[in-house]
Amino acid sequence: MSSKCSGTAIFINPESREAWSSLLKLVTDFERFGEEVFLASESSVDTRKEVPIKIVPIKGKAPCWTIVIGGDGTLLRAIRHEEVRRSRIVTVGAGRRCYYFDITTEEIAELVKKIKTGMFIEQHLWMLKAEGDSLSEDFLNELVVAGEGIKVIELSVSIDGYEVYRLVGDGVIIATASGSTAYSLSAGGPIVDPFLSSIVITPLNSMTLYARPIVVDPFSIVEIKILRKEGRERLILDGQKEIPVPDSLFVRLNEKPLRFARLKQMRFYERVLKGGCGSNI
Repeated sequence: MSSKCSGTAIFINPESREAWSSLLKLVTDFERFGEEVFLASESSVDTRKEVPIKIVPIKGKAPCWTIVIGGDGTLLRAIRHEEVRRSRIVTVGAGRRCYYFDITTEEIAELVKKIKTGMFIEQHLWMLKAEGDSLSEDFLNELVVAGEGIKVIELSVSIDGYEVYRLVGDGVIIATASGSTAYSLSAGGPIVDPFLSSIVITPLNSMTLYARPIVVDPFSIVEIKILRKEGRERLILDGQKEIPVPDSLFVRLNEKPLRFARLKQMRFYERVLKGGCGSNI
């Protein structure tokens, strides 16, 4: 852990009663250890609400730890911030989907003690980076290139400079290995073990018969070009951010992985089959 970091940031799902109860417990435990802790204002918490913790923006901070209490959506919102990506991340499930979460709100009694005494296993998950023109964005689950509404889109997909197919359809999904069980899976893509750190290309309702999902090694560079631009094409990152599609879009492995501090073993295939939070984790 870098000596330049300090304290712990917390992101929560403000709509979850479980998340609020867990927050109160964690604040008490951190105070016992004399640890600085704050609730990130980017959690969309109503600042008029009285809470026993200071609420400050994450921007410009350098927390050693980020604790996410919620579901996958809460995590995806949190890691949009570089400050979170530089810290170790601890996940506490209190949402609808908890694919990335290892413990529940019922298991937080020893959380602070475990992270302070090194009783965890560090897991690395690789993000992908989308680049093009002035664009440079990271994503953990998937990037989607699609037309507007129900309009079809024409595009080409190349791997390391070689065009593998031209697509006519709703678009294309570029997913990480860990993101292969999200939107890509619902579109007919494969389930990929997250430890394989690969790139998954899944056509979205393609009318091109030979276009099938492809799993690419993580050091490849995937290029997407819009063949017929209408100006309404969309680029959606992790379902959180929507921006215009650049003329040429390149996707590659990010330079550094996310670092998760796991407090118990994660069973990947059980998680994929059961989904959900709580007892299903």
